[in-house]
Amino acid sequence: MFYPFLYLIGFTRNSKAYKIFTLYLIGIGIIQFLMGFVRNFLDFETNLFLFKYYFIFQFLMLSYFYKTLLGYRWVYFMTSIALLFFIFQYIDDPELSAKYNPLGSAIAQIIIVIYSLLYFYRLLSAKGEFLIVNIGVFFYMLISILIFAAGNLVFVDEFKSVSSIMRNLNAVFYFVFQVLILLEWGKNYYKKKNLNG
Repeated sequence: MFYPFLYLIGFTRNSKAYKIFTLYLIGIGIIQFLMGFVRNFLDFETNLFLFKYYFIFQFLMLSYFYKTLLGYRWVYFMTSIALLFFIFQYIDDPELSAKYNPLGSAIAQIIIVIYSLLYFYRLLSAKGEFLIVNIGVFFYMLISILIFAAGNLVFVDEFKSVSSIMRNLNAVFYFVFQVLILLEWGKNYYKKKNLNG
């Protein structure tokens, strides 16, 4: 995953939203590396215990990213309420820490989709940055909500064929999201890098 390194190139000379998105990419990259390391090199049956860090980190960073793009203070309120709900979930059911959290993940993704829709609406009347990334966030989150609506069913051995199809479909849409992140950098920030020397 080299996207964080591309976005780091212009870290100091770009907007606050750019910096937040770069930190999001770095954090997600680290968590994905750890998930792969646990699955491939350590003697763990599953890496799902790391999922809570992935989805909560993603939710917090993308919420802050959209707060910066939209400027609405209520984004902090909405994010705080959702975060308190996630904390309550894990306190109420400690075993949830070792499983996929379908309700928490769906709520987080629905909120991000709402922020993304609001940003699309804003872009109708004013020019803004991160249009391509916003398209990627919108479609990837929306598809993820639909794919993983079945929750832990995706990770149950009895449904291996369905599980495999759903995971592969999610991987395809995640790849498209990654391509859009690269396109955003190439179209809007690579030129700035060259112009600034």
